[in-house]
Amino acid sequence: MRLILRHRVLRGKLTKGYHSFYLDIYRDGKREYESLGVIANPKDKANYRSALQFCQDILAKRQLELKGIAAGIKTPVYGKGDFIVYCEELGKKITNKKSQENWGDAVKSLQSFEPEGIDVSLIDREWLERYQGFLLAQYSQNTARSYSTKIRQAVSRAVQDGYIAENPNKQVRQIPELEGEIKYLYVEEIMLLDKTPHRHKGRKTAFLFNCFVPLRSGDLEVLTESNIRPAAGGGFEVYFRQSKKQRIESIPISKQGMVYLNQARELARTRYGRDLNADDPIFDIGHKKRYGSMLKTWAQRAYERYGKELPQEIRFHFSWASKEISPHWARHTGATMLLNAGASLEAVGEILGHIDRKTTMRYAKIHPQTKRSTIAMMPTFRNNNDSADT
Repeated sequence: MRLILRHRVLRGKLTKGYHSFYLDIYRDGKREYESLGVIANPKDKANYRSALQFCQDILAKRQLELKGIAAGIKTPVYGKGDFIVYCEELGKKITNKKSQENWGDAVKSLQSFEPEGIDVSLIDREWLERYQGFLLAQYSQNTARSYSTKIRQAVSRAVQDGYIAENPNKQVRQIPELEGEIKYLYVEEIMLLDKTPHRHKGRKTAFLFNCFVPLRSGDLEVLTESNIRPAAGGGFEVYFRQSKKQRIESIPISKQGMVYLNQARELARTRYGRDLNADDPIFDIGHKKRYGSMLKTWAQRAYERYGKELPQEIRFHFSWASKEISPHWARHTGATMLLNAGASLEAVGEILGHIDRKTTMRYAKIHPQTKRSTIAMMPTFRNNNDSADT
């Protein structure tokens, strides 16, 4: 089989002089054609070069498939049901474990929507609208957006690979992100957790450390000794690549954070039976669902034992927070404590790795005592109705 990229000159009124690209295919002495669905105006040099490069990429891909067949390698043919296979293959190329899990969840949502599979040629505007509608009916808005984002990435890649002629992503609006409520703990509640025992000391220590060093839980899970280094101004900092956005970040470790870090190191030495190597994970968190379940058990125990010690407003907060607490609360807690302590939005945003300061503003929650002392600043005076009321 032999492939040649060719074009023909169009003669229509609106496209006169334009080039329409196709593949000339010679197979077993017979000649076939495959239209690439690409039309370009040679007078528009920039767009013409882009269109030509796109067609050449498709030709190169077809030629690689032919070489694979000649070598006895089975190459995928994306027929009925194989858009899901295509998405699965893309997921296998992801190296980050967390991102790979998220991609797998998105593919599962696609399998639920198309249990019998979907021909890649049927991926169009109408299909994408129906898929996003299905996601919104089955999942929360932000989860639906997350899954949609990944499948839309697969659609764009299929367009680049020449399996889809027109990109429906340009015609269908992405599901908007819904701003979620920031949930956190007060420092008084953290103090109760600190003195409340739990048999899984590794998870307890990890959460408390995370409250004072606001990493994302995914970054905390893989933190090693190689990520801890001396800071320029004294003390130590966490130096790492974010798992979510793959940016290099550094976060100074607070004094209280160092207390919990050293506790975690001691637990790790016991766990490994030796001193820590540079690439040994420091924190023993385990499966995220078990981690979340452990936090609820631990927090409810703290409330039952020591809840009466809290001021009324905080006690009410901890009564429901102890039942809803999750690993993400630690990062939220750290940011909120910094802002309540008087840290600037710019500094906290830098620590959290936020680009937009509006994102950091979501963490600006005021402590109940601060609210009371602020309201107490209101002026008071005796009004004319005081005597009538007494």
